[in-house]
Amino acid sequence: MTEENFRVAQLLLQGYKCSHVMIQIGLDAQEKSNPDLLRAMSGLASGMCNGLVCGTLSGGCCLIGLYAGMDGDNHGEHPRLPLMLEEYVDWFRDEYSPRYGGINCAQIIEGKAELRVERCPGLILEAVLKVKEILEANGFELDGRSGAEQF
Repeated sequence: MTEENFRVAQLLLQGYKCSHVMIQIGLDAQEKSNPDLLRAMSGLASGMCNGLVCGTLSGGCCLIGLYAGMDGDNHGEHPRLPLMLEEYVDWFRDEYSPRYGGINCAQIIEGKAELRVERCPGLILEAVLKVKEILEANGFELDGRSGAEQF
């Protein structure tokens, strides 16, 4: 079991939902705690609690933004942020639309809560690994903000 696999499983067992897991992985890597951000991620969980866009998709975009987005004080957006987000969204759509008929939470779990337990942990893990790949390809490391000086 990989470190990422273990951490995803651990967070899910603690009651974290898809979007929470995505952002907590980044906070862990940066050795940060941000209860307000984690609380805000609740608005994206379970397809915005309405079965809409998968919280892993929107949470992954937030995770990329945690590294490459503007911070209001010191840095603007990384110039490659739109391309990183496009790559992630395209990957997610190409990976999961054929499998589940779309990228909405309701499509992925077919409206059946028991499918959440079966499908979501693997989907979240794959998404974490894809975000990590995208960030690293653009000069970021999950354990820091290298690449930040580029924007």
